[in-house]
Amino acid sequence: MLLRVFFAFLLLFFLTSCGEKGEKPLVVTSVFPLTWVAKEVYPSYGVYQVIKPPANPHLYDLTPKDAIKLSQAKKVFLIGNLESFASKVPEDKRVEVIKLLGLPPSVNPHLWLSPKRWLGFALSLPKVEGINLDHQRWQEVTEKLRDLDREYSKLKGLNLKVVMIHPAFVWLCKDYGIEVIATLETKEGLGISPKTLVDAVETLKGLKERGKVLVLYVSTNPKEEEIAKELSQKAGVKAVGLDPLVGYTKGDYIKLMEGNLKKILNVVR
Repeated sequence: MLLRVFFAFLLLFFLTSCGEKGEKPLVVTSVFPLTWVAKEVYPSYGVYQVIKPPANPHLYDLTPKDAIKLSQAKKVFLIGNLESFASKVPEDKRVEVIKLLGLPPSVNPHLWLSPKRWLGFALSLPKVEGINLDHQRWQEVTEKLRDLDREYSKLKGLNLKVVMIHPAFVWLCKDYGIEVIATLETKEGLGISPKTLVDAVETLKGLKERGKVLVLYVSTNPKEEEIAKELSQKAGVKAVGLDPLVGYTKGDYIKLMEGNLKKILNVVR
């Protein structure tokens, strides 16, 4: 009996060891834009994304599986002030975008919606220690992001003005010369009062060249779309829904961002 138990233990140990031997070392990411970068520049690592659609990144709680993956990870890539669980990740594993870019914790976290900021993040990756960067792949990714930044620079000089329903597009506007007239939802989860909407309509009606004025909203949020269309109809301006890029676990960041740019250019040309 003891002999059978001993051989069974040996068999289990052998099978488990073989399975682990063939696995790639692990990198953990919080949201899709980070996942895209990690898969591109760290091809020798497996990538596990913690926050999966339709979960809200601002409110996400770790599952037991997430906790296990975090403990196994070589590095954990975070925005830094987006994830409520960031402090639970050991500092030696944490790679935070806001810290790599030298930004304070209070900044708007939606940095990936500006190609300029995402290029800056990618350019900083050689500084990250304890993980093997594929330099050829990294050069290819940074060149793609440079091209994307150049495409988005077409927005400069168009004299666009926007009202944002949600402040997700702060960096997009800041980096590409778009004036933000107002942001209606100033904090995640708070509603917009009827007075705020009335004031926004009056402000928009008072503007000259309303053909250059847009209402930007998160295209994956039906409530935001409803509010944006109401403003559009009452104030005589155009509403544009942009993809926030958090509803994915795989895909092409570059193509999705090009899609957002086309939506804007199509309504102002």
